[in-house]
Amino acid sequence: MKSSNSTLRLRLVTCAVVALVCLALGVLMPEFAVMQATSWVLYGLLAVSLTLVWGHGGIFSFGQGAFFGIGAYAYSLAAINFLPVTNETLSSVVVATLAAAMLAVLVGYFIFYGNVGDVYVGIITLAMTLVLFTVLSSTADPKYHIGQAQLGGYNGISGVPPLTLPLGDGGTALTVVQSYALVVLVCALVAAGLYILLQRPFGRVLTALRENELRTQLLAYDVRLRKLIVFATGGAIAGVAGALYAAWAMFISPGVFGLSLAAQVVIWVLVGGRVSFAGAFVGALLVQSVSFALGGGAGDATPIVLGVVLIAVVLFLPVGVVPTLTRYFASRFGSKAAQMKSSQETDSGIQRLKELPFQSHSRGAALTAVGLEKRFGGVRAVQEATIKFEQRGVHCLIGPNGAGKSTFFNLLVGRFPPNRGAIELEGRPITSMKSHDRVRSGLGIKLQVASIFNDLSVRENLWLAAYGRLRNSASADRRSAELIDWLGLEERADDSAGLLSHGQKQWLEIAMVVATEPSVILLDEPTAGMTREETARMAAMVRLLGQAVSVIVVEHDMEFVRALDVPVTVFHQGSVFASGSLDVLRHDERILDIYLGRHGKEHAA
Repeated sequence: MKSSNSTLRLRLVTCAVVALVCLALGVLMPEFAVMQATSWVLYGLLAVSLTLVWGHGGIFSFGQGAFFGIGAYAYSLAAINFLPVTNETLSSVVVATLAAAMLAVLVGYFIFYGNVGDVYVGIITLAMTLVLFTVLSSTADPKYHIGQAQLGGYNGISGVPPLTLPLGDGGTALTVVQSYALVVLVCALVAAGLYILLQRPFGRVLTALRENELRTQLLAYDVRLRKLIVFATGGAIAGVAGALYAAWAMFISPGVFGLSLAAQVVIWVLVGGRVSFAGAFVGALLVQSVSFALGGGAGDATPIVLGVVLIAVVLFLPVGVVPTLTRYFASRFGSKAAQMKSSQETDSGIQRLKELPFQSHSRGAALTAVGLEKRFGGVRAVQEATIKFEQRGVHCLIGPNGAGKSTFFNLLVGRFPPNRGAIELEGRPITSMKSHDRVRSGLGIKLQVASIFNDLSVRENLWLAAYGRLRNSASADRRSAELIDWLGLEERADDSAGLLSHGQKQWLEIAMVVATEPSVILLDEPTAGMTREETARMAAMVRLLGQAVSVIVVEHDMEFVRALDVPVTVFHQGSVFASGSLDVLRHDERILDIYLGRHGKEHAA
């Protein structure tokens, strides 16, 4: 992935150049302009925190203003109490960062480990913001203090110490230009650190999480933990911005927890570009400079300006200013040949199936379901289902719509917890395991609709799948190359997976499952939407996989099942109705009645 490394170097160089330009402007601008620029740069840093959480983590949060406010209050309280002792306030910035991060961890834990839906995350974080506003606004009484610092209620905390270095007696406060320079350097370091993070495996997994959370989970990644980490990181960045803001203003009030700031952060990110860290600063600069020009940051024109800007961005620049400009220049000056190649949709690939794509240490495992039962309200979707799948070979689950086979499949996958019964993998209980833990234990899962990362390349899809198992970048590089060769997709390796044909997407997903080195593979209707030729190739692929591991297939297509020529289990009304070969079962009048009605024999003849 040499191109990604060159992109990272370009971004780091850009960060350094922009920081140097801003530092030079700080020396040339009048002091008032430097003061104003400092606040706008800090707003940009706050927007960066939401860009990370929302743009890259896929978590829409109204809480960045709250973490910003907690950072500002924590800095103010710590600085007032620590400065007389330590003669500096840099430790107070650290305290503020930790306070904001801890609040983010606390809130994030209950959100993500409580499996709260995406919509409710925004509601909960907004409610948290309003609660903090209400609580801190009611602290006007002098009894509300921490050490020497009075909370002040609506009046806020005044006399907040500026950024101070431990030089000389009582410390040395930074000047306006020095404070601006420090803020610019901090922002440049944060942006550079985030670029490096996103280039690391954690960042690649984060991109996958944003694109397709379910598939990420089915590649053995703990999505809840990663969401919590990125949420806490975003909270810490917002806390740093809040601390530096309090030091800049030397005052802080509960207004930072108001709806205005919470909404403005979202608008800054939308204007600049939801996935662009540079866009976060550009969005804050554009919105705040226009708002200031029309009446000041708190003027009456602000709500009107914000509303107009938001509507204009949604209508004309839905991806934001910076991504739009980037795409424009890329299309204007980029390689035409590369663009034509990436836009082609050939149907090459899977022309041959080579040796088994498993490592030498791979082996199958027996999967057993005992007395599984699943109820939805008063409906028993699965009842007393007991099946043992052998260590190797293919086994098909069939039945009419509503028979319970898909629910049974989801019980094996871990998407539904059973009301009764147990599931064992090679004698080990996995009934209470989450899906990602089952994948780590040896299950490989392919869903009915191709669940891949459409905006990532074929190579990146396979790399993420391999890394989920191997946890080593170099090994994942080698494994993904092997699987590309096995699929016969060498010419499409660097194309976006979304450009593949339907059949190629299905095969890519199976290769992603294979990359996790499973001992049992679960396939949910793998031939859905395929042509006859593609179905024949899929049958060959499934039979090949069955030579190494246990493959369980839920399928409607009887022609595909007949082509596999493997043991079959028939579901009916949530129960295991019959098992055996398809040739034997197709002559069972009861099964023909289930599928075809009372005239099943006539149809069969």
